[in-house]
Amino acid sequence: MLAELTGQRMIDLSADLLPAAEADVIGLAVIGADRRMVRKIGRLVEWLPAVGADCCECMLLVGMEAELVALAEGRRDMIALAGVRGAAPGIAQPVTAVVLWNDAQSHYFIIAMPDFAARQVETLLGSERRARRLMEQQLEAASAEVRFASLARTRLRLARDLHDTLVHSIVALLTQIRLIRHYLSTDPARVADGLATAEDAAASGLQRAREAIARLRMPDDLKLDTDIEELLTDFAKRSGVKVSTEIDDRARAGLRDCGLTIQRILGEALRNVQAHAEARHVAFRAFEMPAAVGRRLVVEVRDDGRGFDPAVPKPGHFGLIGMAEFAELVGGTCAVESAPGQGTVVRISLPVAVPPAASSGVLAD
Repeated sequence: MLAELTGQRMIDLSADLLPAAEADVIGLAVIGADRRMVRKIGRLVEWLPAVGADCCECMLLVGMEAELVALAEGRRDMIALAGVRGAAPGIAQPVTAVVLWNDAQSHYFIIAMPDFAARQVETLLGSERRARRLMEQQLEAASAEVRFASLARTRLRLARDLHDTLVHSIVALLTQIRLIRHYLSTDPARVADGLATAEDAAASGLQRAREAIARLRMPDDLKLDTDIEELLTDFAKRSGVKVSTEIDDRARAGLRDCGLTIQRILGEALRNVQAHAEARHVAFRAFEMPAAVGRRLVVEVRDDGRGFDPAVPKPGHFGLIGMAEFAELVGGTCAVESAPGQGTVVRISLPVAVPPAASSGVLAD
């Protein structure tokens, strides 16, 4: 009996759908009026949260609370997520998911199926009008994914600035507090010096936190005024490390277009050089290379410092993770190669736009 799906609650699904879900041809899910997951049947709905969780915790439904309310109130017929790729591990083909409201039983249910079954979806929905609505909802689903990506970008930005300010400052203060505690029992005369150093560390951390707050108030797409070469020159003056720069002419446009991402990653790399590497020389190189589609900007930052083992976990340190995440946000990669005593290489690869004349394949006279 269908009642076995949810204990004492009846689910109004046709007798044809349940066997198909049990045979893994389609996926079915039941969601309570409070958006809590009640039941999932079939691997095509594994992308939904666990039973008992809020259905809007999954990426495909994040931010769609208002749409679900409108569906329950009868102000819309359905919510359709069409042609979604990568919905769940092991599912290579696109999946179409439709959210409907069962007014009699006061619950939502989701039908998910491979995209090649679009005609069967239209049959289930029962009208040409609903088929048109399916196309409209595909655009709404894409909008939800954009909102989710924007939220992820903001969270990464917050995590990066917290790492660069509060974490570093607290570590410095913790070190001084431990030294002061040690001096209390071994060398009381040095306690005053330790307190002065701790005060300086706190003041420096406060200033960096204020600067981070100012950066957070700037929009994500703001281009910074300082260019890459000025950033490298400032680092050389501040740290005393010799810096050499090699930039191919064709790479300059890419450095300008990807300037914000490059500056964020380069800034973290240079901070690591100054704080940990004990390097005497840093080499910066930028060039373009062909890719399967368009071209890619490649930036290498190489130092002759003491290096480290990237395979060794570093709990509480997120600088390298943040560098990779910033590159991924624009469709690129950031790899770090290092070994004890052999220096470190940070290699950034980002997609760059190809001018129309270059992409047309037409050669000038």
